[in-house]
Amino acid sequence: MERRTYYVELEQPMIGISDVKTSENTIQYEIQATPNERHELEKLINEVQNEDISGAGILERVHDETKAEEAKNEMKTEMKKLYQKIYELGSPETQDFFKQYGLYKK
Repeated sequence: MERRTYYVELEQPMIGISDVKTSENTIQYEIQATPNERHELEKLINEVQNEDISGAGILERVHDETKAEEAKNEMKTEMKKLYQKIYELGSPETQDFFKQYGLYKK
């Protein structure tokens, strides 16, 4: 399958993948991906976005330090997977940026 260039933005509220580079005021990671790879990356992004942020879930975490720590660790794991995939698909500039800022670790 042919790879296309996409731009991944991870800042709220614009988390997602775009076919075009937007404003210079946003951080976007350039990647090269097949449609299947893009879909896989979108699934990872959705997992990060869909963390349990319901009112009841937040209140539970406030009163249960163990649940709060578990949620924090789960988010770290999901972010690590997401950054790993962006790095793997990333342009040389994206990969350099990840290395420079410690977003990619083997």
